[in-house]
Amino acid sequence: MTTEFLIAAALFVLCIALRSGYELLKEAHKIDPESKPVFALILTVMCVLWASWFSLPPQDSYRADFPDSVRWIGLAIFIFGMIVAVGALIQLRGVENIDHLVTTGLFRKFRHPMYMGFIAWIVGWSVYHSAPLSLAIGTIGIANILWWRHLEEVRLEVQHGTAYHQYRASTWC
Repeated sequence: MTTEFLIAAALFVLCIALRSGYELLKEAHKIDPESKPVFALILTVMCVLWASWFSLPPQDSYRADFPDSVRWIGLAIFIFGMIVAVGALIQLRGVENIDHLVTTGLFRKFRHPMYMGFIAWIVGWSVYHSAPLSLAIGTIGIANILWWRHLEEVRLEVQHGTAYHQYRASTWC
């Protein structure tokens, strides 16, 4: 295992912990998510998180013997995740403090296409690089994404009430 791999893995886990701490502070109303410095800090943390993630599987010294067809499916999952996540970001026109319920476009069938895209990135990029250790580390990220999704569901339910319940009933996930 290389030093670069260990640094990327440590940065990934650290950034997950920082983002999760932010979510806990936000839930406890101990931090203002509309503060520009807080937003800049969290945006930086998320950029480092994804940069460290994308560098992790190519450096993974433990390689699975995946057939090329499986690796190419992994790449397709990764590309799908990129398209969905970036498309959702463009459609939301932001990542934090969205004050309206978005129910069109990608959000018509998926409540959280950006999170779905992030999970596809983690799985697809690991499979493409035949990197099982990276995928194992990535499960920490997947678990946190699912937790962030749950927190967002609770906030949206409080914020939008019946409209969110109706929207939720009309979507797949």
